[in-house]
Amino acid sequence: MIDIEKKKLKWREIKEKVKIRYFKLACVLFVVFLSGCFFMKIKAHMVSGESMIPTLQNKDRLFIVKSKDPTRYSIITFQPNEVPNESYVKRVMGLPGDRIWLDQNTLYLNGQMAETNPTPADETNLSGIELPDGTLKVRVTWEVAAKLEGLTMIPDNQFFVLGDNRKHSADSRELGLIDRNKIEGVVTFRYYPLNRLGLIK
Repeated sequence: MIDIEKKKLKWREIKEKVKIRYFKLACVLFVVFLSGCFFMKIKAHMVSGESMIPTLQNKDRLFIVKSKDPTRYSIITFQPNEVPNESYVKRVMGLPGDRIWLDQNTLYLNGQMAETNPTPADETNLSGIELPDGTLKVRVTWEVAAKLEGLTMIPDNQFFVLGDNRKHSADSRELGLIDRNKIEGVVTFRYYPLNRLGLIK
């Protein structure tokens, strides 16, 4: 009887060990699955340069969400057409549907004006008129002005972006509108340096 009890006890111990091992294996597989989902939607990015000071500093490490749609004032990373294999980080200032108009190479952008609202009456010389509330005024290169000529609004799937540090930023003033398919994702979190770790707004 004692031997039988010992065998039963030993068998129970083996079953418990097997259960624990299977449970651990299941946990590991679950974590791997979640990590895969996480890393398919999340990408790391390192800031290079001073174009987003004071919001972001040179060599800040960021997480971007690839599946998130940019909104006004979102910080995004994108691949510029003019610089292959590079990734820029800028802030979205203009969205599809925003009103735009040009005075030579000065661009006026307004996200508050409805598509049906007219642009200011004298589009050829805007320097002497009062601009609608919420209008952003920036100087663009002549090449960008030529690309934007004739447009009255930002087309679908295109965005106007600027660096927070305007004096040291290559952005839509030089690059023009950014296509949606060039956007890698929306910046959401800074994970390094640790003393500035946190969400990005």
